[in-house]
Amino acid sequence: MGIHHKNFSSSSSSFLQLIIIIFIPFFFLFFSFVASETNTLAPALYVFGDSTVDVGNNNNFDTISKANFSPYGIDFDDGATGRPTNGYNMADVIALSLGLNIPPAIRSVDFKSYDCDHGFNYASSSSGILPDTGTNMKGVMSLGEQTDMFNKTVHEFLRPRMKNPTDLKNHLSKSIFFLVTGSNDFTINFLMSKNRTNSDRFNFSKHLVQKYATQLQKLYYLGARKFVVFEVEAMGCSPSAVLKAFPNNPNKCVDDLNNLAKNYNTLLNQILQQLVSNFKGAAVIVGKNYDFTYQMAQNPARFGLKEAFKPCCSTTSIGVCDAKKPITCKKRNSYAYFDAFHTTQAANSIMASTCFSSAGACFPYNIRQLSQL
Repeated sequence: MGIHHKNFSSSSSSFLQLIIIIFIPFFFLFFSFVASETNTLAPALYVFGDSTVDVGNNNNFDTISKANFSPYGIDFDDGATGRPTNGYNMADVIALSLGLNIPPAIRSVDFKSYDCDHGFNYASSSSGILPDTGTNMKGVMSLGEQTDMFNKTVHEFLRPRMKNPTDLKNHLSKSIFFLVTGSNDFTINFLMSKNRTNSDRFNFSKHLVQKYATQLQKLYYLGARKFVVFEVEAMGCSPSAVLKAFPNNPNKCVDDLNNLAKNYNTLLNQILQQLVSNFKGAAVIVGKNYDFTYQMAQNPARFGLKEAFKPCCSTTSIGVCDAKKPITCKKRNSYAYFDAFHTTQAANSIMASTCFSSAGACFPYNIRQLSQL
């Protein structure tokens, strides 16, 4: 596997030119196809991060930071799973695209009886890169705790299953490591303190990416070689941010929050470039989540969507779906957001599908290409 030195911070004009509206009509056809594939493109998918890719790791804790109730999961036959959306998240789509089983929540797995090595999901809602993000909510696993759990997986689950150390090394080096985290470090940590200066913002973002690099390094030393690292989304375009800033006319993004995200992403891209240079045999691609969520807010129609700023479900005062109120949005595939923070299955499918097989949504190449390295 070669070392790649392309500039991650470069913006890809091809992303602006994608006509990804075609993914909506073929959404269910896509899933039925990939689920029937017999050949996998990678041995496993290991998922880390926050609620964006959580599949229920917080379910069994007495915490507000979980989504195992209606109307979440309304488009699953069995209802709510812990995903804070109406159906699949991005990591689910990527797993199916690779021909893998969807990685289960690590906290739901008993290593003694579980018999599938297609990967695990360690993501925890309200978690962040920093250990103190979300710690006031029971059951939340920081990114560091998630990578510690992966270390346990390697030693207690993977190593006993592999015939020899070479097989384990090959499994880990060819697997995909998918990470979506960082926004909570701003929204429920840094931004909770008022009167932050521009210097404070820069220093916090710099500290954050350094801590992120430490966790990526930990995964590398455990055997990971193929990384998909998503940028922080356009935080100022979420219904939560927009409704708070413009309650009477919620139809534009909050520039201040978006600038904070952009500045952080610039630093993140820079440090990822350094890691690629320092990690022998590693390959890192960046999910351009800021571009996607910003463009989706500005012009939802080009993505086959109609509503960008209004959540699909009725929300509570903290922006999550209200379990006491029936869902009224019948055409969920036309909404960008399911609640005030989390995108719908339709939006997740568009981003993940383009990141998997097209140009621009992930950079410098897509996940299919990453799997072939």
